[in-house]
Amino acid sequence: MVKDKLTISSEVSSKEIKNAVDIDFALNVAGMGWYNVRYSLNLALFLIAAIIEPVGYSYVLPAAKCDLQMTDTQRGVIGSIPYIGIVVTSFLWGYLVDTKGRKKIIIISSLLAGVLGVISAFMPDLISFVILKSLTSLCIACPAAVPYSYIGEILPSRYRDITLSITNAMQICGSALVPLFAWAILPLDFRIDFGSYDFRPWRLLTIIYALPFIISACLLVFGPESPKYLMSQGKHDESLQILKTIYSSNKRKPPDDYPVKRLLMPEIQETKRPSIFKSLINQSAPLLKPPYLKWMALNGILLFGIFSTLNGLYMWLPDVLNRVLTGGGHDQTACQVIAQRLNETHENAECDDQIDSQTFMINTIANFSCTLIALGVSSLVKVIGKKVLLIAVFLVIGICCIMINFVTQQILFAILLSSLPITGLAIGPVNAYAVEIFPTQLRGMAVSLSMMLGRTGSIIGTNVAGILINAACEITFYGFGGLLILCAILSLLLPRARRPEPIRSTL
Repeated sequence: MVKDKLTISSEVSSKEIKNAVDIDFALNVAGMGWYNVRYSLNLALFLIAAIIEPVGYSYVLPAAKCDLQMTDTQRGVIGSIPYIGIVVTSFLWGYLVDTKGRKKIIIISSLLAGVLGVISAFMPDLISFVILKSLTSLCIACPAAVPYSYIGEILPSRYRDITLSITNAMQICGSALVPLFAWAILPLDFRIDFGSYDFRPWRLLTIIYALPFIISACLLVFGPESPKYLMSQGKHDESLQILKTIYSSNKRKPPDDYPVKRLLMPEIQETKRPSIFKSLINQSAPLLKPPYLKWMALNGILLFGIFSTLNGLYMWLPDVLNRVLTGGGHDQTACQVIAQRLNETHENAECDDQIDSQTFMINTIANFSCTLIALGVSSLVKVIGKKVLLIAVFLVIGICCIMINFVTQQILFAILLSSLPITGLAIGPVNAYAVEIFPTQLRGMAVSLSMMLGRTGSIIGTNVAGILINAACEITFYGFGGLLILCAILSLLLPRARRPEPIRSTL
């Protein structure tokens, strides 16, 4: 079927098609080229920004704990703020994206997140800092989820799986940039007196972590709206114009040479515009009953496992790694070193917000290594398949978590702990299934809601890990490892990859 589709595409690339054709066929004729790649990279930057901001807490909070007078318990709660914001607002952003447009809403939400994130760096105390970070978190849900469906809607169908997987692997690069930026900025020794507080390196780092939101939003101003979204709203001419632009850029031909002249319009019923609340119910209700309910639940559970580890446990990675590397323990497991350091901390009450340079170096190298591994594995997704990739990621990282309780060599512990970002490889396949399972008019809401369910794992994981690492260290790694292995088993329930559908047209 794919071969037939490719053949038909090459045949019509120079012939005018006067009759209406399906939007997927039209995208296939428009082709794949630098235009698609450019804006896929732009959309990937939103995902990277949405990773950098919350994961950045893992470095900002330890460095700011003395200035803002934070306890470990408060750090756990504050570290979960971005994910609370995502969970609370995912429903609303999903509605806005499906009713007001992908492009407009993602630009607005990202600009707000970036500006509020920058302002938070200038807050004098813990309360005002938390308030600004809470407002920032309310804007992250959109750029953290929408790019997956957005990318899938500007690409020919045969390129979606591999592009989403590679894009997802690039998102892991965001995790790699977090320690890299921290390594460059936190060791700086400056203190600028702002009156009520001193502007120290961690505040500059907070600004750096917020800038990708602003950069990605500015770049997308010149990008296309999703032609599939426009078609779902009955905007035939606008959708066709975007397809012409994609074709012109990819084929190096005038837009008017695009052979498709009419698109097959979906059935749109003209009804009285409902209220926002009614519209939200109408948009989400189909997802909460058969045949979509079981897939929503499964996607939500899998994303819960991913984010509880990727964001929850990972938030404590620099702190745990720093404690172990500076603990001086030999022939001791990580948990034994942590317990020893905890006793020493109780004896010495002086606040210490310094992070050892080894922590930056190991984290940076490990994260970039994970990025390269992720890019390599993602490029093979067409060969090994989404389901195999998903199961493999869950199993490997789950086993790594459990092994942390047994290793006594610091370097091996650092490798196992630093492998956590690879869990992000599983997000792409889960969302690729969502793009296949849910129809266009419900896709934005479906991805946002399933990501919302997953992000509750970030909230629970951050707080649970923060409490258990000190109180029951071994249980922490057994628990997260076991959860990932359970997700590997549940992944077997996902449907088989959908074969390309027959081309619909009136030819």
